[in-house]
This record gives sequence, structure tokens and C-alpha cells, in this order.
Amino acid sequence: MAEIHKQGQGVLVRRSAFWGLTVLVVWGGQSLYTWLINSFDFAKTLVLQPDSTDHLDGWEIPVLEQRLDLGFIVSWAVVAIFLWMIHRFLNKPRSAEFLIETNEELKKVTWPSWADAKSSSMIVLGFMVFLAIFLWSSDLLFGFIFGLLLT
Repeated sequence: MAEIHKQGQGVLVRRSAFWGLTVLVVWGGQSLYTWLINSFDFAKTLVLQPDSTDHLDGWEIPVLEQRLDLGFIVSWAVVAIFLWMIHRFLNKPRSAEFLIETNEELKKVTWPSWADAKSSSMIVLGFMVFLAIFLWSSDLLFGFIFGLLLT
């Protein structure tokens, strides 16, 4: 088992990084499975054949209702390898130090109050409405001017 560099430090950002990358890898694994099934006939072959009394087309994972075929096994083996690589990468000293320092910097951040966030949002919204009206009126004005010049 690989040793975890500075275990207990930067836990929140390490977990966030791991689970964020896990979501991307699982999504990629599902896309890989779909691509394998649609592209190659051998990926559709069943790895396990059902009993003669079983009426299924093949073995299925009960809750997921997923056939246990070669494409499924290959894609989830790739997902497992990538998850292991992510775990190893996030626990390398350099990566772990970066995440620990990120966690320390996030503790220094002062977040705005609800009133400040609301007033800042209203200022931005007002400026965007003003800018939209300005651009719309400029477009009308220049369209009218160039319409007179070109006709």
C-alpha cells in the first residue's frame, strides 16, 4: 500500500479533487463502454453464460440491470486503473503539498455576506441591462445611417 503524504492535512481539497476526477473518469468509462458496444461485435459477447434454467440473455448485475459482457469488464477495468492512478498522483509529495497549500489559502478567503453579494449582483445586472440597451440603440443608429448611405 502506498503511503499517504502528510495524512490528515488538506483533507477537504484532496477529497474534492479525488471525487471530482472520479466523476470525470466514471463518465469517461461509461462513454468507453458505449463506444466499445457500438463499434466492436466482440465487446457484446457474454463473459459468463447463464444456466439452462435461467431465462436471461446473459448474466446481469441485478440493481443496475447491466449485462456482464466483455465491453463492460474492459471499460470498468480501465476506470479502476485510472482511479488507482489518480489516488497515487494526489498522494505524491508535490501534488499533496500543492493541495495542502491550496487548503490553507482557502482558509484565508473572506466570503461576502448575503447583502454584499446581492448588491453586487444588482450592480452587475444593471450594468448589463445598460450595456444591452446601448448596443441595441447603437446597432439601430448605425443600421439607419448605413441604410441611408447605401440606398
